[in-house]
Amino acid sequence: MKTICLNLGLVILLWNIVVEAKDFKFPEITGWKQSGEIQTFMPKTLYEYINGAADLYLMYDFQELKVAEYDNEKKASVTIDVYRHKTPTHAFGIYSQERLPNANFIEVGAHGYIEGETLNFIAGPYYVKITGYKIESGGQEVLISFAKRVAENMEEKGALPALLKSFPPDGKVRNSEKFVAKNFLGYSFLHSAFTADYEYSGMKFKLFVIELGDQGECESMIRKYVEQTRSPKKDLVEGRYTLSDPHHGEIELHWQGAYLWGILNVNNPEFRLKYLKLFEEGLKKKNSRLFRFRDSG
Repeated sequence: MKTICLNLGLVILLWNIVVEAKDFKFPEITGWKQSGEIQTFMPKTLYEYINGAADLYLMYDFQELKVAEYDNEKKASVTIDVYRHKTPTHAFGIYSQERLPNANFIEVGAHGYIEGETLNFIAGPYYVKITGYKIESGGQEVLISFAKRVAENMEEKGALPALLKSFPPDGKVRNSEKFVAKNFLGYSFLHSAFTADYEYSGMKFKLFVIELGDQGECESMIRKYVEQTRSPKKDLVEGRYTLSDPHHGEIELHWQGAYLWGILNVNNPEFRLKYLKLFEEGLKKKNSRLFRFRDSG
């Protein structure tokens, strides 16, 4: 039995290596040819390609970048950057940090947009950036055709993180959702969080949710936040908390199970409570198997 278990473990390990080692292949595009060799950058060498932004990409668990250039007979060119991150959520995270809120969004991969001679999209753990140069006419159509061929070669469209569906739709600013990988609100103990911007009745505010491994992790996080803000210490139990953050003002939080969600930039307690409950309903609907609820009172 021990030998069988060891062999099974070896098979799983080898399978994971094979899956991780599977290379993305750049597509062939009619009327275009690849120019030069494909460039590859790893975490230690990424700064050679995007020196000023490398640290931000590394924060989102960047794994590898492959770059290919194409040109045609009219001396136009297209550059394709394929960033591979550790998970689809990390790929969405860096994409959300660079995404233009008022861009022309298109259906390619899990989410994408085009602006001028630049087209960006995500698919699974990949963040793809396609840039055109000196394309005389139909530039955006050319970039879209490139993007569709690249997406086809990835063999996975993927989807946006499921937790984004929990955000209340009322007042949510379209395409404002983001994933913050580290140091949410500037605190190391408030790690990754999903956020979205809202506008309602003349007010602008932000909702956020943090998903942890279990109830104990949530309790530990709130305890550190209470200590950081020098809030009155009391027994920590699931429920609502109002903290006076010296950097962000009054913050309303709700802790339930492995989730911590809250609202920023709203002074009206009744309005804060309204949106916290709307968020609770969204979490319950989308995560009924993972989210343990009790009456919040």
